[in-house]
Amino acid sequence: MANWVGVFKMKLKEWKGPEVANLLAQVQGLNMPGNIKYDMAIAWDTICGYEEWESKEAHGASLQIPEVKALISQAFPHMDGMPEMLFEGESIC
Repeated sequence: MANWVGVFKMKLKEWKGPEVANLLAQVQGLNMPGNIKYDMAIAWDTICGYEEWESKEAHGASLQIPEVKALISQAFPHMDGMPEMLFEGESIC
């Protein structure tokens, strides 16, 4: 079975990149069943992320984990709108 991959982009309201990146970097330390990889890159007012999960359902379930919800709620005030999903689909290798 192929893994689910998501690539997203988030625009920030102002230069809060390091603060938001530090918040989102904490996600890697959380127990998120089904997570294979979570990585981010930052350039000025934009953060791009790559997520790989055992399934799309595992990704959806992770958004209900209290610690994940808390980190997201801390990041949202700094974001200029919702994250934009650039790609989602099944991995091929």
